[in-house]
Amino acid sequence: MQAIPAILARTAVFHQPVLSDESFFPLRDFIYERTGIYFHEKKKYFLEGRLGKRLQFLNLTNFDDYIRYVKYSPSRFDEQRFLYEAITINETSFFRNPAQFEAFERSVVDDIIKSRQSNGRALIRIWSAGCSTGEEPYTLAMVYLEKLKPRFPELQIEIVGTDISECVLETAHKGVFRESSVRNMPQEYLNKYMTYNNDRLCLSDRAKQYVKFKHLNLYDREQVRLMRSFDVIFCCNVLIYFDMKSKTRVISDLYNSLSRGGYLFIGYAEALHGVSSAFKVINFPKTVTYKKE
Repeated sequence: MQAIPAILARTAVFHQPVLSDESFFPLRDFIYERTGIYFHEKKKYFLEGRLGKRLQFLNLTNFDDYIRYVKYSPSRFDEQRFLYEAITINETSFFRNPAQFEAFERSVVDDIIKSRQSNGRALIRIWSAGCSTGEEPYTLAMVYLEKLKPRFPELQIEIVGTDISECVLETAHKGVFRESSVRNMPQEYLNKYMTYNNDRLCLSDRAKQYVKFKHLNLYDREQVRLMRSFDVIFCCNVLIYFDMKSKTRVISDLYNSLSRGGYLFIGYAEALHGVSSAFKVINFPKTVTYKKE
């Protein structure tokens, strides 16, 4: 009988680890304590699928061993970064919510500039929280160049994109994207700011120069306290990961990060009802935003 090649033998004996309830709850609690991201029991399959191959890579046979590894091993901090990347879904694109960018460009910026006429400040600071691979902050940079700069020649802008995943931030720094990222981008922007390199699209330095990226966990209050004096915060499709307690905490911190008169944008499927009453709700065509008065 012919011997089975070693690589096939190893494959044959590996079985996908099962995440039992006894292992799920401590793993969920560990994630929640450090990120505020809450996994309902119905999402157990998600963690099992996302982390199963990682256990194989680490040569761990079960999730109990993995929990000990991510908590106590000498490599725990590196593994925690991997864990945070594995549990987040980084789905985004340029101009993903057109109504929000229209409200930002046509109304929000005008209101902020008007409120500052007395002190002559010509700088707007924007924070894109949970920016993933950078499409949102880069969209804001292009909107500034195409729509705001011609109207307000003296206006300066600072854009900071943050995310809990260092992996997606590396992609954001490079400014290289797949075609799926530009599916909502107007053709004139595509022609002006993107160039093809094989099967990838490269963003021009002209837009990239206005955006800085920073690794940040929104549930880490020490980190968030350093994020201050922003005029606009985009935190879209991030609150969906949190339970009510985490949402309340994160939104309170974002409120403190805004300057007086600043605006908060969140995702279409998200709302602050029952989370915070500190903001004034401002209605715009096809979208709403929240203002700190």
